Amino acid sequence: MNNTDNLLIAARYAKSLIELSKNSELNNLQVHDNLENIKAILEGSGELYSALINPVISAGDKEEVIQAVFVNDTDEILRNFLKLLVKKNRFNLIFDIIKIYNNMLDKLNNVSKVEVTSAIELSEEYREQIKNKLQKILNKEIIINYKTNDSIIAGLIFKMGDNIFDTSINGKLNKFKKAIMK
Repeated sequence: MNNTDNLLIAARYAKSLIELSKNSELNNLQVHDNLENIKAILEGSGELYSALINPVISAGDKEEVIQAVFVNDTDEILRNFLKLLVKKNRFNLIFDIIKIYNNMLDKLNNVSKVEVTSAIELSEEYREQIKNKLQKILNKEIIINYKTNDSIIAGLIFKMGDNIFDTSINGKLNKFKKAIMK
């Protein structure tokens, strides 16, 4: 199975989690928090993730591990979801499912995540101006992750999903260099 097929399958599971939150006592925020907790635990223990995707270990043993590890930090509905992934041999998709779920939730809530890279740390006032302008342009709630990278010299790089808008000096120099090389 190729990566595109896996992403389509992961999207179906993510959509089922969105639907689950509509039809259960868990709301989307609680599902999100549970998934982020699951992600943190799995990322913190590569051995746990490896065991849960290992085809040699029985589904029953994996379900017992899920019950033991996630009993205090994860709602029963999400534990059952993890057990379903184990039964269907889809646990390897958990990180894609979480990422797609978060993207679906953002779309549902009219939220966009933007990464802003600058050469220096931006002041709070300037950050607020950037956020306000982006919200006005995109007509969405904006969550910004700020990064610094002194190699861009000056200016900003905006990344939203797969779209990049580069206003940095380094970006302009690279464009100029490509134009000259043609």
